[in-house]
Amino acid sequence: MRICSIGECMVELNPAKNNNYNLTFAGDTGNTAVYLSRLGAKTYYMTSIGTDKLSKKMEAFLQKENINNKFIFKNPKKNIGLYLIENNKFGERHFYYWRSDSAAKYLFDKIEINNFAKLFNDINVIYLSGITLSIYNDKNLKKFYNFLKLLRKKNITICIDINARLTNWKSREFAVRVLKKFTKIANMVFFTHEDLKLLKIKNVNLFIKNNTNKKSIKVFRKGNGEVIFFDSNKRETFRLNLNKKVVDTTGCGDAFNASFIFNYFKNNSIKKSISLSHKLAKKVAYNKGALIPKKFFIRKDYTN
Repeated sequence: MRICSIGECMVELNPAKNNNYNLTFAGDTGNTAVYLSRLGAKTYYMTSIGTDKLSKKMEAFLQKENINNKFIFKNPKKNIGLYLIENNKFGERHFYYWRSDSAAKYLFDKIEINNFAKLFNDINVIYLSGITLSIYNDKNLKKFYNFLKLLRKKNITICIDINARLTNWKSREFAVRVLKKFTKIANMVFFTHEDLKLLKIKNVNLFIKNNTNKKSIKVFRKGNGEVIFFDSNKRETFRLNLNKKVVDTTGCGDAFNASFIFNYFKNNSIKKSISLSHKLAKKVAYNKGALIPKKFFIRKDYTN
């Protein structure tokens, strides 16, 4: 599998002892790219970064994770974004962002999509998220949408995680409108109960019927250990055990999606893919920050 994840990877500051913070690099599509690479997929990341020291460190970090930088653009006038995590006693997280003028926002400014799409002939899968969409202006959203349509014509699979975070959007209504447009052209859609609640979408079945491709795969995580799988032929519900203790839920969904995409495309087994994905997400929840330290990640535990 050759997969390209598109979005924004940032500086992450996560809590350490004595009011200190650990500095690393993360961001939803970046996290998914890292886990895909660790699982064994040939992974590319597409974004725009600066030419400053932190941007260079982040690029080196991605390369160390065996992520190809072929689609990483450099903007000498901008820097990468930053976010800080705070957790409550249940491990649930709150984010503070400094990304309003980051390089990633301007990714599509100078891309000519028809020529650029030709570089993707060897790519099988594209992965993006609602957060990816939230950082682009109207012009670049349209450009991105048309770019994905070109890739669909090449039979490239489009996967989207709704991942609703309203901070970057103009309004909830605008977010809903854009997300519905992109989910209609996707082959695989990931979403959660929390996403639908934030977007004030009350009927999951109606949302799927009206706003997704009938032939697409839908994976709905309810947040209570229940995962529902939808495709054109069936609906299956899986009930899974949750962690008794949670340290930090940051990156759990990103890891779940990476494992599901990798395993499902490898063996087409819904049950096995969901089980392995949940297992990886549980492991991430025991860890501070979005990414498990590499020395604690054992690939064979999350693949079949």
